[in-house]
Amino acid sequence: MAFELLVARGQIDPQGPEADRFIAGSLKDVTMHEIGHALGLRHNFKASTGITRSQLRDKAFTALRGVSNSVMDYNALNLPLADETDADLQMGSLGAYDMWAIEYGYRDFPADREAAGLAAIAQRSDTDISLAYATDEDASTPDPLVNRYDLGDDPLAYAQRQMKLSRELWNRTQARTLAANDDMTIYRRVLQRVFAGINATVPLATRYVGGSIHSRALAGKNEPLIAPVPAARQREALNFVVNELFTTQSFKFDPKILSRLGIDQLDRISARSQTSTDYSLAQAVLGVQRSALDALMSEALASRMADAEHKVDNPKTLMSFADVQTRLSGAIWAELRDGKTSGREVDSLRRNLQREHIKRLATGLLRPAASSGNADAPAVNRMVARQLESELRGALSAGGWSNMARAHLEDSLAMISEALKAPLNKQGV
Repeated sequence: MAFELLVARGQIDPQGPEADRFIAGSLKDVTMHEIGHALGLRHNFKASTGITRSQLRDKAFTALRGVSNSVMDYNALNLPLADETDADLQMGSLGAYDMWAIEYGYRDFPADREAAGLAAIAQRSDTDISLAYATDEDASTPDPLVNRYDLGDDPLAYAQRQMKLSRELWNRTQARTLAANDDMTIYRRVLQRVFAGINATVPLATRYVGGSIHSRALAGKNEPLIAPVPAARQREALNFVVNELFTTQSFKFDPKILSRLGIDQLDRISARSQTSTDYSLAQAVLGVQRSALDALMSEALASRMADAEHKVDNPKTLMSFADVQTRLSGAIWAELRDGKTSGREVDSLRRNLQREHIKRLATGLLRPAASSGNADAPAVNRMVARQLESELRGALSAGGWSNMARAHLEDSLAMISEALKAPLNKQGV
């Protein structure tokens, strides 16, 4: 995606020396990473958080220090926004963490001073943010600072940048004039890369909601090992997901371009993966939205948010699972509250999202998972479902809907009403 955008901006000629330098930089980055493994280093998915956003835009800084503090991170490309200054795109040298870890592993000490010498090296990480560390096992925790393929000290800000870059690429592609003898595979290829970029923002944002910052501190530092993400940051992340992925205007594309998404028939791998020359925008959008709903409507999230109440002095300062579900439902079903009395419509992308939301609510009511041991999720699902049932009835009574919208809303009402009336299926009983 980055290469395609740089070409679209006119910063790289695909057949020129800039393209060769781009490829060589990527090869150097991955070679340093693999040699690091050969020397005994593990992944460090927190290394990029030790570099600030302003430092990433400083050419002198990135030339000297790189775009991350370790080649052992899965570092994203340091792509500037359209109005930002250029700096190094890739990790061009070893980072501060790499030098420190190698020193700890390979420095020689006299036998009688080895323990003290190694302890002194290790203690540098207590005060030096450039030595932050989190590896593969940490990547499965709800720590929003531990990610693959991000950059900078604020992963949520990086997600917001990535969304802007993805949309810039698509807008430039839509405005691009093709030669008369060009085929139109460029449109499909770019659109797929755009959706890959948008998809990458989902885990970066959703990990903040109900997330917690994890530490490897020893007892002497007198700090918590697990600290819930502040409520303001959780709300900021939730608002990002809602505003970018769940609103009516989120995925508006030029119909003329969507009818010109060609397939490269000579690309055998791509051709085999396509069941039709058509491209389903609806399925691409729903794929992104499902990923977000998976994270934000899960019983695992309900359990984490309940557990967080015991890790702070005042639980009222935190977001609750009910707060999250109320916000989601309000955004997903915004058409029910638009105040119109005629010409009311729900487009196909919104209908897909709303069906997905209804299905998850109904499933949560009828078959709550037994493994989590937390009853908050089914209780909140029932509260949200009752509110939604009432709003659906009111919206249908008000009228003014198109035939397709009315059919969709009546079906949604039937599904949620039946789920609310049905007996609970308790697993394991």
